[in-house]
Amino acid sequence: MRLSTLIRWVIFLAVLVWAGYTVAGAGWTYYAIQENVDKALREASSRYRTALQTGTQTDSMARDVRGAIALNARRDGLAVQEADIQVSASGAAISATVHWSYPVIRYGDSDLLVIPMSLHRSFVATP
Repeated sequence: MRLSTLIRWVIFLAVLVWAGYTVAGAGWTYYAIQENVDKALREASSRYRTALQTGTQTDSMARDVRGAIALNARRDGLAVQEADIQVSASGAAISATVHWSYPVIRYGDSDLLVIPMSLHRSFVATP
């Protein structure tokens, strides 16, 4: 085996490991945010059960859910801003949409390449 072939294989394996690590990190971020959103929606559904059924207090409920999702994301070290979270309540359902980006390549404090990610979850309150 020639030295140039060995160097190519080492570079190929290093890129493959880096890509796998990046995909695993992005997947973990997605599932962590999904769990945070589901938890916030379940808690809001039980806390605001009557408000969901009557259609009242939807603005304060949406603010509380948005704040809970942002707080849980910050607690887990995830880069989700409160402005990237949209919460709506209608009828007996409450839904949330979260947009964020996962950095692939960083240089200093700036992200050179990011993966844009999004999550939409709904929860229907049981009577």
